[in-house]
Amino acid sequence: MQLPTRILFLLATSLPLCAQTQGGARPSAFAKATADRPGSTSETVVLEPLRVTADLWAAPLARIPASVTVYDEAALRAGAVRHFGDLVDQIPNLTWTGGTSRPRYLQIRGIGENSQFEGETPDAAVRFLVDDLDFTGLGMIGGAFDVQQIEVLRGPQAGAFGANAAGGVVRLVTHAPTPYWTGRSELTVGGDSLLTGGFAVGGPLVAAKSEELMMRFAVQQSQSDGFRRNLTLSRDTNARDEFTARLRLTWNPNTTWRWEAAVLAADYANGYDEFALDNNGRHTFSDQPGADTQQSLAASLRGTYRGWEGVRFTTVTSGSRTRSRYAYDDDWTAASYRGFSDLHRQRWVVNEELRLDSETSATAGWINRWTLGAFFSAIDETTRYTNTDPGNVRGLKTTYHSANTALFGQVSHEFSPRTRLVAGLRLERIDLDGDGTKTRFRASPGTFDPVVVIRPSFHDTLAGGKIALEHDVSEHELVFVSVTRGYKAGGINVDARIDPTADPLTYGTETLWNCETGLRGHWLGQRLTGEFTAFYLRRQDTQVRDSAGFGGNYRFFTDNGHGSHVYGLEAAGAYALTKDWSVRGSLALLRSALDPFMLVNGNIGGGRDLANTPHYGYTLGTRYGTATGFFANADLVGRARQFDSNNQNEARRAFHVVNASAGYTWQRWTLTLWVKNLLDGEYDKRVYFFGNEDPDYIETRYETRADPRQIGLTAVCRF
Repeated sequence: MQLPTRILFLLATSLPLCAQTQGGARPSAFAKATADRPGSTSETVVLEPLRVTADLWAAPLARIPASVTVYDEAALRAGAVRHFGDLVDQIPNLTWTGGTSRPRYLQIRGIGENSQFEGETPDAAVRFLVDDLDFTGLGMIGGAFDVQQIEVLRGPQAGAFGANAAGGVVRLVTHAPTPYWTGRSELTVGGDSLLTGGFAVGGPLVAAKSEELMMRFAVQQSQSDGFRRNLTLSRDTNARDEFTARLRLTWNPNTTWRWEAAVLAADYANGYDEFALDNNGRHTFSDQPGADTQQSLAASLRGTYRGWEGVRFTTVTSGSRTRSRYAYDDDWTAASYRGFSDLHRQRWVVNEELRLDSETSATAGWINRWTLGAFFSAIDETTRYTNTDPGNVRGLKTTYHSANTALFGQVSHEFSPRTRLVAGLRLERIDLDGDGTKTRFRASPGTFDPVVVIRPSFHDTLAGGKIALEHDVSEHELVFVSVTRGYKAGGINVDARIDPTADPLTYGTETLWNCETGLRGHWLGQRLTGEFTAFYLRRQDTQVRDSAGFGGNYRFFTDNGHGSHVYGLEAAGAYALTKDWSVRGSLALLRSALDPFMLVNGNIGGGRDLANTPHYGYTLGTRYGTATGFFANADLVGRARQFDSNNQNEARRAFHVVNASAGYTWQRWTLTLWVKNLLDGEYDKRVYFFGNEDPDYIETRYETRADPRQIGLTAVCRF
C-alpha cells in the first residue's frame, strides 16, 4: 500500500512549517511572507458575503433569485465534512442512489439518474462541477479537502447549462491562489481504520509582483476499510483507497487579461462488496469481490479580457479523461451460479464556452444588463463488459458519442431600483450516435453465438429559458417569482442485449416546466436569516430507465412514459442566540406523481410517487464556538421513505441520523473530535427487488445499508 508513505510524506513536509510559525520559534521566510497577509493581524476583518458562482450570473447568496444551498468553509469544518457524500442527506430535496463506493448518482426534486450499468449511456440531469471542471455523472471524486464552499442550485438550469442540468447543479469551489503565502496540513484518524492526510499551500510565484503569478496546490490521501468484512475471504473487500491532487494557477500579465488554469488528478481504487443474500448489512460472503475505481485527469483554462469599454469577454476551456472499473460478484456467495460482472469504461469530455457580458449597467434603454454566449461539448465513452460463469463468457462492447452546440443569452430590465425582470433563452443542438456489440462464448461446446450489433442515433434541437421577476422588499429582503422551461435531451440505447423488435433503440426529449416563488433575507440586525421557496414542476414525456432479466443477466434501456409532476417547498434558516451560539434548520416537503404508462415493449408502470422524492426531509442543528477556544456542533438529519427506481415498488425506509463534533482552536491549530451516525442507526442506501438466489430465483428485497457509527479525530494546522 502506498497510503502510509504518502501521508507520512505530507506530514513531514508540512509540520515544520506549522512549528516555525508558533510563538518562540524563529520565523522562517515563509512565516514572514504570511505575516502580512489579510487577516493576520488582530484587527477586525469584515468577511465578504457568500457568493453563488454556479448560476449564469454570480451573485451574493442573499440576492440570488433561486432555491440554493451553500456550505462555506466554516460549515464544512464544523460538520467534519470529508466528502460531498457526507452532505447529501442534509441538502433539501437532493437525493442520491447507492450501489457504488461513493455517491455518484444524484437527483434533485426527483430528477436524475440512479445508475449507469453496462449498456446505459452517460446521460445526467444534475451537473457536477469542481471549479470549471466537468465531472457530471462522476461525483465519486467529490472530496472536500481545501474546498472553499459547496453550492447546490435546485430546479432546471437551462440558461446556464442546458441539457445536463434539468434537475440542477452541484459545484465545489476550491480555494483560489492568493497574493500572499498560506496553507494547511491535516491529519484524520478514526473508526473503520480511517487514515487521511492532506496538505495545501499557495501564494505568489513572483515575489516582486505578488499578484502577477499565483498558485495553489492541494493533495490528499485517504484509506478506510469500508464498513464490511468478507467472511469467505477473511478480509476487507469493500475498502477505500483515495488520492486527489489539485493545482490552480492565476496569471495577470497586464491590466486587461486574467488567466486562470486548473489541473486535477484523482485515483480512487475502492473495493465494492456490499450485498448479501441475508441483508445483514455488515458481512459479505462473495468469493469474487468487486471493485469501484476511478482515475481522472482534468484541466481547465479560463481567460477574462476587459480591454473593451463596458464589455467583458470570457473563454472557458476544459477537458477530462476518466477511466473506471465497476465489478461485482453476481451471486454474492461462494456457491450458487458463480457469476461475475466486470465493466471497464473510458470517458473523454471536452467543453468550450465563449461569453460576452456587460460590465456596467446601462443608463438608458430597456436592457440594463446582458450576457451573450456560445457553448460546445463533446463526450466520447467506450465500455467493455464481461459476465462470466462456469459455462459462459458474455461480452458487451459499446461506444457513445455526443456533441452539443448551444447559443444562450440573458438580459435584465430594471422597472425601478428595487424591481427587476430577468429573461434568458438557450437554443441547443444535440447529436448522438453509438453502437453496441453482444458476444457469447459457451464453454461446454467451445463455440461462439452469432455476434449481435446495434447502431442507434438521435438528433434534436432543444429550447429552454426562464423569466424571473425580482423585488427588493427592503434592503435586506428579496422576493422573486420565476418560470423556467428546461429539458432532458433524448438519447440512444446501446445495450445490444435488448430486443430491437420490442425494446426502444432511442427515446425522446423530456420537457420540464418549473414555477417558483421565494423569499430570502435577514432580520433582527442579521441575527435571523432565512429563505423559503415553493415550486411546481411539470414533466412531459418523462424518461424512465427500465431493465429486464434475473440473476446476473439483465438488459437495460430508457424509454418515455407519459407525464409526471412534483411540487413542494424548500426552507432554511438560522438564528444567532448569542454572538457565539446559533441554531439552524432546514425543511423540504415534496409530493410527486408518475402518470400510469405502458412502454413500447409492453412494460407498465406509474400510478405512484416518482422515485427519489421523499415526502419530507429536515435538519436541526446547533453550533457554538469562537474564533479561538472551544467549539461544538450537532445536527439531526431526517428523511422520509423513498422509491429507488421507477420500475419496482420497493422503497428505502425513513431514517434520522445524529452527527456531532467538538474541538478546540488555538494559535494555528484546530483539533476536532467528531462522530457520524451517533446513535448507530440502520438505514438503506440502495434497495433492489429481483431474484438472485437459486434454485428458484424468487423475487426478493435486497438492501445495502448506509455507514454505521464512526468516531474520528482531525488535527489541522494553518500556516
